[in-house]
Amino acid sequence: MKENEIRALLEGAYAQTPTLPGFFVKYDEFRSRFNKLIEQHSDLPLDIEKVLEDYYPEAKFEDCYQPQGTSEVFKAFRIAPNKLMYIGELKKKIEAVLRSIQTDSDGWFNFAAVGTKITKEDYSVMGFIGIRQTIECLFRNRIEFRTGDPSKHEAPVQARDLKKSEKERSIIDIPTRVSEKTLRPKQGSYIGEAIDKFAYFPKPKSTPGVLGWDAAINDLAVNIALDERWYYNDEDKLTKPILKNYLSYTFERLQYEDDLERKKAQKENRQPRLKILENDKNAIFNTGLVDSIYDPIYAFFSRNTGKYASVTQPWVFVAFATANSYYQNIITDFAYKPIRAEYFTNPSDLYYDCNAQKPTINWEHIIKDNIERLPTGFVKKGATEGFSFIDDVDALPKPQRRAYYDKLAQAIYDDEDWLQFLTTRFKNALDIALSRVAWNYKTAIPVYYVTDHKLSLLLPLALEKKGVIDVALVCEHKVDEASGVNNYVGRTIFTLQMAYNNARLITRPDSDWLMADMCITK
Repeated sequence: MKENEIRALLEGAYAQTPTLPGFFVKYDEFRSRFNKLIEQHSDLPLDIEKVLEDYYPEAKFEDCYQPQGTSEVFKAFRIAPNKLMYIGELKKKIEAVLRSIQTDSDGWFNFAAVGTKITKEDYSVMGFIGIRQTIECLFRNRIEFRTGDPSKHEAPVQARDLKKSEKERSIIDIPTRVSEKTLRPKQGSYIGEAIDKFAYFPKPKSTPGVLGWDAAINDLAVNIALDERWYYNDEDKLTKPILKNYLSYTFERLQYEDDLERKKAQKENRQPRLKILENDKNAIFNTGLVDSIYDPIYAFFSRNTGKYASVTQPWVFVAFATANSYYQNIITDFAYKPIRAEYFTNPSDLYYDCNAQKPTINWEHIIKDNIERLPTGFVKKGATEGFSFIDDVDALPKPQRRAYYDKLAQAIYDDEDWLQFLTTRFKNALDIALSRVAWNYKTAIPVYYVTDHKLSLLLPLALEKKGVIDVALVCEHKVDEASGVNNYVGRTIFTLQMAYNNARLITRPDSDWLMADMCITK
């Protein structure tokens, strides 16, 4: 393949990988997308690391990238936007088309008009399969889609440029609204980007100095929701990170489900049945939580009318409450009550198939990429003389901490006895975990991968001491009845905090090995 063809596909894979703060993307996901594109266009595989080194030497890598408010840690990288030639040129061309298209009073236009001005050659060179996928990847949530109304003689697919609509609305309806470029004020700790962008949480007048998100979450946990432990250590008892992560990712999941529903409704030529409901005055969604009598708890919002001069979010938080409360007049203005987020369609996905092959393990990923997640006592047990351990690694600055773990991982791979001890003990722990699953199916706990929108299962591993769970192995089920494939892939390992955070999205774990008070960091 020619250099320009490889560059185009690389940028296409980069655009198709969800963007994280700072223009970073998840490296493993990007690499997988790039390899798939290469397979479709060439019979020869490419070394992605060499391609990046040759074509994008300024690319920045972050070995331990951790999204704000989460426990997930992974390798990420970014390419400076001004170095993305193909993405930049295509975005400019689409921007020009969007500016030239005539819209109705609400900003909607016939999406087919874009396809008449952007040719297939413009986007197929980057591996995109259609103009809609191209726009969704390059502009993310900026372009909104809906099914056209045949009774109004609308085209099947309608689209709206939210940036353009928001700019016009800020001039006409909300004259005090600040520029979109203004940084949103901090609302509290552990708040997800999606819900932070969606709504403003006003600061409570009764407790000056407390941020709005923090106050709303505390009120939900203490006064509304069924009692549950939403913290790990006493130090984070007030911040309630588990609940904040739960709500942030629940909202992100609801947005994802609504996007899928809009696409499905468009194909079926019907109105979508959404989970985040909006009308002229209010918005609501189901939190997935319940109160003490198991009534569903909803999040209520009112439309931003410009009361808060520095607020750019379209909605303002009102309350967490049930339908049978002071807010019944809001929820009864909608055609139906929104249902909670759903993470599976087949109940069998929640159970580990003991008839499957034993999970495969990527030792390099676990030991080289995630050595810091393994219990220190376990790693030390197999060590031979010569390596100098540091007792309090967390006290080191981040670059030195990363360098220490890289040195530790390399020392393990340089010592065959050490490596054999760790892998053998790990496999023994996995055998015991599988025996536990066979004895009690509840041992394997379903977990949701936010970035991949996939369901996996957690297996408990006791590595350092018998019977004391240290980490969880994340297993992805690969099954194809037609070809007889029934395997599990051990994707990665989670610390117990990471395991609980991801598992809690689906439900409160009913397990004897994964509870919030077991996840206290030593």
